[in-house]
Amino acid sequence: MTSVIKDVTNKVFDGCDSVVLLDSDRDVRILQLTDMQVIDASQMRTPDRLRIDEINAWSRDNFDVQLGNHIRSLVTQSNPDLIFITGDMVYGSFDDSGEAFVWFVDLMESFGIPWAPVFGNHDNETNMGVKWQCDLLENAKNCLFKRGNVTGNGNYTVGIACGDTLKRVMYMTDSNGCSAQISDSEGTREEGIFPDQLNRIRESAEKVKNAQGHAVKGLMAFHIPTKEFVEIGKAKGYSEDGYDYIIGVTAEAKDGDFGFCGKERIRGIDIGDAYAFCKENCIDSMFVGHIHSTCTRILYNDILWVYGLKTGQYDSHVPGSLGGTLVLDNGEALAVTHIPSLVPFGPCTGQARYFKGFFAEDKVLL
Repeated sequence: MTSVIKDVTNKVFDGCDSVVLLDSDRDVRILQLTDMQVIDASQMRTPDRLRIDEINAWSRDNFDVQLGNHIRSLVTQSNPDLIFITGDMVYGSFDDSGEAFVWFVDLMESFGIPWAPVFGNHDNETNMGVKWQCDLLENAKNCLFKRGNVTGNGNYTVGIACGDTLKRVMYMTDSNGCSAQISDSEGTREEGIFPDQLNRIRESAEKVKNAQGHAVKGLMAFHIPTKEFVEIGKAKGYSEDGYDYIIGVTAEAKDGDFGFCGKERIRGIDIGDAYAFCKENCIDSMFVGHIHSTCTRILYNDILWVYGLKTGQYDSHVPGSLGGTLVLDNGEALAVTHIPSLVPFGPCTGQARYFKGFFAEDKVLL
């Protein structure tokens, strides 16, 4: 059991916007969900955007079949103290009424477990506006989201504690990049984590260090990967160009690494020297989403670089490889495991185009 402090006044937790309090000094269980991408087919803006099977699959009556039941399965399997979400809860361009977003928030609230989301590049496309989304999240009882006062929406710090001792700090960060609908007053269309956001993390880490009397290990969570995520597969010898490999199958696994990396080319966002930034602020892990064809966990330069396993069925994905990512923190190190949903999937409405011909049998359900 856990409890939550949403408005921190205890100076021992200075640097945290909210704190999850554990009932005993034990391993922490954290569940990552990413890229749920709920769509309401009845709200598509362009007539030819969806195939007929997608229109039939993504009616409002099917939200539970397409996503809700799978998340219930993941929560039951992992029994988490905290759930964090690395973006794209919904496809906002299919949710101008906001009903899908409300449905998703209600689903997450139903678990009675603290949850901490950041926005992806598709969430903010809705005509309801970013402020409306932020207000809905901030007013949800179990949601720890804070809009923040730096670039983007959703820059905040969550502490996990036992008594007055912080066991871990989570730096929830907006990687921005919503190219549709968002107004200049509500955010930036440019992808990136900007200097004022990084400075906020530095300031929070320093406050935590001063309040606790020592540095506390941190986890940074955001949506769009940094350039380091692109570089490390090549640096560790998993492939010549950093793409198209399955650790332990096409390339020998090292340092407990696992997962597969698809063919989707991205340049990654540039935050400067990410390795130095992490070490400066006692951050031992970076968790992202966004790239549906990749779910690697790679240890490099003493930092864990983790692509969460895509949770939702909409948009491109690898059929049979959907679920969540369980993170276990024993105080010394993080153990990361992808977990699949254990309920039947609805129609697989995304095409695995990035993996076409990559596996021995490439079956795409249309």
